[in-house]
Amino acid sequence: MKVLALAGYDSFLNTVRLIAPYFRAEGCDVDFALVKARQRKQISSVQIDEMGLAAPVRTTTIDGLFKNDRIASYDIVLSCLEGMSTRRLFRHLAALPDKRPFVISVYPGLLLRYAYDGLSMRAPADRLWLNCPRDMDAYTAMCAAFGIDASNARVLGNGSVLERIDRRPDAADGPVVFFEQAIIPRYYEERKFLIEQLCALARRNPGREILIKARAAGKKATLHRTWHPIEHLLDEAAQSPAGVPDNLRLTEERASELLSRAAHCLTISSTVAVEALHAGVPTTLISDFGAHDDYGLPYFFGSGLLRPFDQVDLDAPPTCDDAWLSHATGNPTSTVAQLARDAVDAARMPHGALDPQRFTPMNSLAFETGIMKAWGMTYLIDRKFKSKRMPFSDLLRRFHRRKT
Repeated sequence: MKVLALAGYDSFLNTVRLIAPYFRAEGCDVDFALVKARQRKQISSVQIDEMGLAAPVRTTTIDGLFKNDRIASYDIVLSCLEGMSTRRLFRHLAALPDKRPFVISVYPGLLLRYAYDGLSMRAPADRLWLNCPRDMDAYTAMCAAFGIDASNARVLGNGSVLERIDRRPDAADGPVVFFEQAIIPRYYEERKFLIEQLCALARRNPGREILIKARAAGKKATLHRTWHPIEHLLDEAAQSPAGVPDNLRLTEERASELLSRAAHCLTISSTVAVEALHAGVPTTLISDFGAHDDYGLPYFFGSGLLRPFDQVDLDAPPTCDDAWLSHATGNPTSTVAQLARDAVDAARMPHGALDPQRFTPMNSLAFETGIMKAWGMTYLIDRKFKSKRMPFSDLLRRFHRRKT
């Protein structure tokens, strides 16, 4: 069988890279494709090379996959895409006759915000692989509210945890690593405070090496673009009277390599926190920037890991609550092989057209029919109706009515 692994950005590609070997173990050939979702760069060649993929990565568009029926040459599509590309994929698939690939949708990271929006647009998948029981509870509740069953969902676990992390024997004496996020926090004063506090932490702990792992430094690219790059802020701090302590510096090492030797993981709400916890790395989540949904911290309520910078104790890190860990995260090493086998077996069976009822959590069929009739599918997929501005033709009609 042939599997097409679709990804949009670096963490997305990394997730399907980690899952792909389990499909190969079932006798499948796996191709990788980077789906173009924006005009600017989505991933650099350096980032792709660092992943050491077993097959080349080609670039495509969702529309391009359906030209000349290219998608029909695959038995399974493993989709790890952002929202708009996900919606476009399923709209195209819905228009196909019975002969179509079996579709698996998987998340590249935590459902930190807009969880139901993301779940609703992935609901048409034949298999929806979720991160944890918490996400399964949310999906089941959503499906029940819209009168559809949730039997297509399975708990995979957090895909990035499949990256093997071998802790070094001397890791307890290793560096403290802060894992930066591109837009968490977003604004200048917040990010300036972040650097100031990392400098203060380094001064309080002169015998410790404090590393900052930038989300994407230099020419690397991510889904979210920062307004205030961490390296620029660090340069700013270096020009201040206090300067930057000698034991604080940036690093471009891969996260898995850093976690293998880190004495402590610091972050705000990065998925790396989950990777660290499952690898046994002491972890603290920085709470100075508040309980804002956009910053993802509420996801970690109940974990016991939240601390403001001035309460970070590198010698006595917080202990993660076991109940929270088992409910809000998942280790896929015990599930992924069986889920790949289940998907391959299901893909061999007739599966027919996508169920139109599974699109209803996004919008009702009546609403979508009206939008597509008036403006077309692209208008619906791009959610152009979610704008204060009226379509130009409506404005023109209003103008003519006023003139008459």
